Amino acid sequence: MTDDRTQPAPARTLAEELRRRDDVSLTTLLRARPDLLNPVPNDLTQLATRAGTRASVVRAVERLDTFALQTTEALAVAPDPAPYEELAALLTGDEGDPDAAAALPGALAALRDQALVWGPDDRLRLVRTARELLAPSPQHPSPTGLGPTLTEATAGMSPGRLQQIVAAAGLPATHDPVSAVQALTGLFTDRARMTALLDTAPAEALTVLGRLTWGPPYGQVTADPAPHLRWLLDHGLLVPTSPGTVTLPREAALHLRAGRAHREVRALPPAVEVKREYRPRIVDTTAAGQAYTALATVEELLREWHEGGPAVLRAGGLSVRDLKRTAVALDLPEPTAAFWVELAYAAGLIASDGEADERYAATPAYDSWLELPAPERWAALATAWLPATRTPGLVGSRDTKDRALSALGPHLDRSAAPEVRARVLALLAELPEGAAADPESVLTRLRWERPLRSAAGTPAGAAPGPA
Repeated sequence: MTDDRTQPAPARTLAEELRRRDDVSLTTLLRARPDLLNPVPNDLTQLATRAGTRASVVRAVERLDTFALQTTEALAVAPDPAPYEELAALLTGDEGDPDAAAALPGALAALRDQALVWGPDDRLRLVRTARELLAPSPQHPSPTGLGPTLTEATAGMSPGRLQQIVAAAGLPATHDPVSAVQALTGLFTDRARMTALLDTAPAEALTVLGRLTWGPPYGQVTADPAPHLRWLLDHGLLVPTSPGTVTLPREAALHLRAGRAHREVRALPPAVEVKREYRPRIVDTTAAGQAYTALATVEELLREWHEGGPAVLRAGGLSVRDLKRTAVALDLPEPTAAFWVELAYAAGLIASDGEADERYAATPAYDSWLELPAPERWAALATAWLPATRTPGLVGSRDTKDRALSALGPHLDRSAAPEVRARVLALLAELPEGAAADPESVLTRLRWERPLRSAAGTPAGAAPGPA
């Protein structure tokens, strides 16, 4: 029989928990969050402090897959600390979700590995900065669509008004505001009693609750609300948070959602679907042909620019007119021409000539590249493409500051691009030999793996067009 007194007390802080980790666990953390090493921390206390900074937490959260992110969001609206069973209930709901239940231990382990979650299963804690980022507030609603707890929503309410709500809900009067809120919270979290209360609600009141259930949980009321709104206010199902604004308390919303923090929990990664299958020999032959086409295209581009190519724009990059001329010379669409121009640049085969009348031109490395055997020339291009942060697929679009993005321009770098390329190649390598993936299913998988890095449904670094 194990003596509980021999078990170490739970860690009180993240720093204390990190001190208990072994070398393998710390290595896993630093590989998952390499920014924590810049600069190298002096000790584990400094490492824990850095792991809780806003910038580092944002980076870590952006790298979470959809289910790990949903787990984090659920913890942000759970009590702090939260037992494992309560977190599981928020993800599986009253009706249960076998996929979410099965995936939760793995997601929680990943969050622990990254020091976003710490503590034993009966006292799970989300790093404070992550909770602040994801917990609901009037200015920033929770990603779950849930609002504040009843305790938070009624913080400024008078004791007399609280007793009126307690009485309207059919509860015994209490002696102080704290016990009044506790009594109402007990009612709202009791499925049977809450169902009985809502059975007495006007139909119009239930319609209002239906609109607020999945968020945003805030609404507007006049100084003289309609009878169905007055019923909701009198029973604490709508709580005033500011003049003319009301909120649906979190406990009431969770009852209406059957206990779920999210409308849809996506616990399993979507499969990459096979669009067509080819004989492996045809795939190899086609790939070899495309490799030679790549070499021929780059050689033709460099011949065009060998004695001095297009002028460099004052802000950097190619003009729209010069890109169009290059595309015509290569007999390619402009987005494809932009890809080859950027690839040649990444491989060091073209650069600015540095003259007063600055123009793009072939570099000395181009002559050396031409002397290589064809396989080595292709390998040089592929090796330059894989780690490149440049995203030529964005050429022709505008950035968040409404700047036009030009080929070879200064605003095409996206730090996530190499990771996206590597991940796409890894997904394709998992398919059966000769299978061609459905492109939309690949994008769907990437969006699941990095939901916060997707912009307008397109993963960072994987914009439409050649990447």
